[in-house]
Amino acid sequence: MLIVSPVDRAAEVPELVEAGAEELYAGYVPPYWSDAFGPVVSCNRRSFDDANVASFDDLEALVHAAAVRDVPVHVALNASPIPEGMISRLLETSAEFARVGVRGVIVSDLPLLLALRDAKFHRLALHASTLFSAFNGMTVAFLRRAGAARVVLARELSTAEIAAMVPPAGETRLEAIGFRGRCANIEGFCTHLHDDPRRTWPCELRYEKEWVGRVEGIPPEIVAAIERNEGADRFFSCGLCAVPLLERAGVHALKIVGRGSETTRKVDAVRAVAAMRAYGREAVPGPGDCAARGKALYRETFGRPCRPENCYFPEFRPEENG
Repeated sequence: MLIVSPVDRAAEVPELVEAGAEELYAGYVPPYWSDAFGPVVSCNRRSFDDANVASFDDLEALVHAAAVRDVPVHVALNASPIPEGMISRLLETSAEFARVGVRGVIVSDLPLLLALRDAKFHRLALHASTLFSAFNGMTVAFLRRAGAARVVLARELSTAEIAAMVPPAGETRLEAIGFRGRCANIEGFCTHLHDDPRRTWPCELRYEKEWVGRVEGIPPEIVAAIERNEGADRFFSCGLCAVPLLERAGVHALKIVGRGSETTRKVDAVRAVAAMRAYGREAVPGPGDCAARGKALYRETFGRPCRPENCYFPEFRPEENG
């Protein structure tokens, strides 16, 4: 199972690769997109400067720095929906990506995915973003017919659900998101903008609430859900416990979230995932052992114990699941 890391600048590439990153993904906003939609609406759902490569020349330099280390770079074009008039322009940009050696684009808009499929760019793989909400094998099959060589699965799946999707996926590679950036919502149905340079998203804020339900008082399960998710810091979210089992199941890649974060945070994340993968390869552990090692590694990485609101795979926390 490959480790996929975010990257924002060519200077980050050596450290990320040394830490264990085997694929990189970046954001890039073409000038014509910014001219049309301004500084807030991004073609890859993050509009602040640190989360995007500064220029096409910088992107080419980043791709070259990765290529000399035999590490592919993918570029996110995962805004959704894409205005119809922009699809032809993004096709032209994708052709330029292919020309300089970008190995894949991450897409969440179906018309753009179909247009890229039909364009048949040489050596430019199409990745269906997690925003397609691939919860089952039928969705994976649909996206394969639409041109996706890889499907980034919905973040809300359990390890067992993911493992069950691998055999019917066939040659379609499956990627799971498993470190940082856990979404409190079903991400594919979420329309929040991720444009705060402080990286505090709308789902992390606390809100004043008024109960207007038919019964008197807020039901306890709703209170528990609010307390679990509201105010959570996505920086601390983690799925380390699942890494050995996902690899054993045949998941092709595990993605780390964090475009726009500091280099040290990216490197720490890659090292943590690499350490958990190495543990799984050496010990062939069961779920209980994975949970113990994952929690210990989490504490080493973050300097604090893991919490349920930060857990990608709550099946490794039986104490919270009754």
